[in-house]
Amino acid sequence: MSAQTDPPTGDAGERARWIGGALHRLTGRQPLVEDTGDGGFRITTRVVEHPDSAVAAAVLRVLGAGDRFGHGRNERWEHLWAEVDPQLPEGGTW
Repeated sequence: MSAQTDPPTGDAGERARWIGGALHRLTGRQPLVEDTGDGGFRITTRVVEHPDSAVAAAVLRVLGAGDRFGHGRNERWEHLWAEVDPQLPEGGTW
């Protein structure tokens, strides 16, 4: 990914939108971007096919822009997720 597509360093919402948009472009599926209620976000996308190694590496890089990420599955499908923590208030503590 080029400097044009590097993750933003802005607020949680901006980071979550970037992750969601990048996952959409890479997977062809619109991810669900949910507000966690505390200023953070959770981004989830369903896995419908296993990508080639280049796309898989790009997806991992995008997920790594979150504060946490992972993979899950249930009896019906697999999914990828990333979480973006809320920004600390000015001064750096809650």
